[in-house]
Amino acid sequence: MNALRRIAPWCFALALIVYLRPYTGIRHDATLYLAQALRVISPDVFNRDLFFVAGSQADFTVFPQLLAALLRHFPAGDVFLAFTFFTRLCFYAASWYLIRVLFPGKMQWPAVFSLIVMPTGYGSYSIFAYAEPFLTARPIAEALSLIALGLLIRRHSIWAVIALGIAGGLHPLQALGAAIVAWCWLVMQDRRWLWALMAVIPVCILGIAKVGPFSGLFTRIDPDWMELLLQLSDNIFLSHWEVRDWCIVVTDFYLVYRFSRCVPIDSPLAALRKAVMAAFAVGLTLSVIFADILQLALPAGAQFWRVLWVVHWFAMAGLPWVLWEQWQRQPKDWVATILIVAIAGTGASVSRTTLPWAVLGLIPLSIAWPYVSAKVGRFTKGFMLIGLIAILVVALFRYQFSAWLVFKALGSSLERVRQDVVILGYPLVAGSLVALLAWIYARSGKSLGAALGVLSLIALGGAVHLWDSRSPWSRVVEASAGQDVFGEHVPPDSTVYWYSAEPSPLGPWLVLGRASYFNIFQMAGQVFNRGTSFAGIQRQLQIGPVNVQGEICDTVNAVNGEPDSCWIGDAGLRYMCTPYKHVAAPDYFVLPFRQTRHVRGTWEARHPDTGELLGSYYLYKCSDWADPSGKAHIDRQSWNSVSVRGGEETDNE
Repeated sequence: MNALRRIAPWCFALALIVYLRPYTGIRHDATLYLAQALRVISPDVFNRDLFFVAGSQADFTVFPQLLAALLRHFPAGDVFLAFTFFTRLCFYAASWYLIRVLFPGKMQWPAVFSLIVMPTGYGSYSIFAYAEPFLTARPIAEALSLIALGLLIRRHSIWAVIALGIAGGLHPLQALGAAIVAWCWLVMQDRRWLWALMAVIPVCILGIAKVGPFSGLFTRIDPDWMELLLQLSDNIFLSHWEVRDWCIVVTDFYLVYRFSRCVPIDSPLAALRKAVMAAFAVGLTLSVIFADILQLALPAGAQFWRVLWVVHWFAMAGLPWVLWEQWQRQPKDWVATILIVAIAGTGASVSRTTLPWAVLGLIPLSIAWPYVSAKVGRFTKGFMLIGLIAILVVALFRYQFSAWLVFKALGSSLERVRQDVVILGYPLVAGSLVALLAWIYARSGKSLGAALGVLSLIALGGAVHLWDSRSPWSRVVEASAGQDVFGEHVPPDSTVYWYSAEPSPLGPWLVLGRASYFNIFQMAGQVFNRGTSFAGIQRQLQIGPVNVQGEICDTVNAVNGEPDSCWIGDAGLRYMCTPYKHVAAPDYFVLPFRQTRHVRGTWEARHPDTGELLGSYYLYKCSDWADPSGKAHIDRQSWNSVSVRGGEETDNE
């Protein structure tokens, strides 16, 4: 029974790690790593892809080579699923290691559970996070970075450098953030580490000589390039972050500051906390100087502000300690405690639906409260408590209501949205559940402790069983890799434009194994390659009419309840398929709309379990649609004109 009681927190932590971040397939940046690995395997095919025509961010990592080695022997769907699970466990194992190094015994488990249930997002637009639930090089690089910091604290400097070096080889940006923290810690221990800045000299020499990846070190982002970058990659520049983004940054900094007041001044944690706060200033300052002011391409791409992932990690790990220290004060101050909960609950990055701007009032109030609380009456304190609780309730309601709207928009399908995770995964809900179970566990005897152990094992088994939450469409796409789904041979040197209501390059890359003509995902990393920005905008204009009309047809089909009641106008297809000056047209294109002619192949994607038709896709060859004169023009009316069954060509201007 004692054994069952001892394993309860371990199994429950693993269950939460698995349950709260289910696997949804090859998506987000995982698609980019897939393309990079496929390029290693078939360079003659993928060198034609927009993502690689002007170079790519793959030049800065060895991860695609490692991934390609696995893809040569195993299906992509299996590799990405298994490797995602592995990297997530690595991240939390590394977090546990660093927590064991830094935190006293009684605060270790609270720190671990806080990291699990609290939001992992940092930076701008709620698109950056550590321990991502899809496969990239970032989680494993973050894990190695955390291990490196732990090794550094334990004075194993050589091993720390090795771990950080491997992390840099996998994902330089995440490793750079941890390296700034490590350097600040070393300088605080011994000022002679300032001489490490001399390493900048050989880097500058390589930049001047334009050697390999350092060629963009002194390349200035010109106005035309900057205009394109700001359309899709403005998160690189701090001056373009929104107020809500800075609210999240301020929240993390304030929580780290409060954390610093809890730890013993002579502890390793106190020293590393100072290094984290110094690295915060260094990283943001370097970003402002090199990206926003000097506008240098490679330093802007280095995104020094990514040090925020380490800052956020410390803020979330230290949150339970901050709450416990505040709760232990006598006399007990409910307002001060709930203030911290409200700051963490609203200021942490939970999509774009909570109330981070509330911290602009909550943080100053939290700072001033110790000085004014004695002068505030009981009635006023009660009123303030009601207000703070109301803020938390409103934030929770906004989040759950927005999630419900998304769920309804996706057909209320639990196969597409894990609504249970959305509801229970909100930090206030998950955190309250963890706190309740921790309270019960702390007061449990042998029998109750054993029961909790059994319950945790059941929870872990259920979480693992449910972890693979890929939608039917994701499963079909991943299972169709390399298959001749259209019954038409597409030559290896072809480029394919694949229109989909939910943009993803997986169709050309994974299903057809061919270069993608254009997809918004291919613009990632454009700050490293000027050519990508301009080639991308040219191709985006080339497919512009088809993309616009496709969105119109999606709406028409949804309203009519029929998947084939609308199709693209001929003028738009002629425009896309006729080369314009030096801009080549795609060789093939795929649409979810059946045109009245020139259909080369049909793919009926069916539910892998029920056989239900998920959607039909049609393959076309651009040479069948190109303007014979070699010059295609399209007027404003034709740009928006689609064809609808039972009617004339419709203008949706």
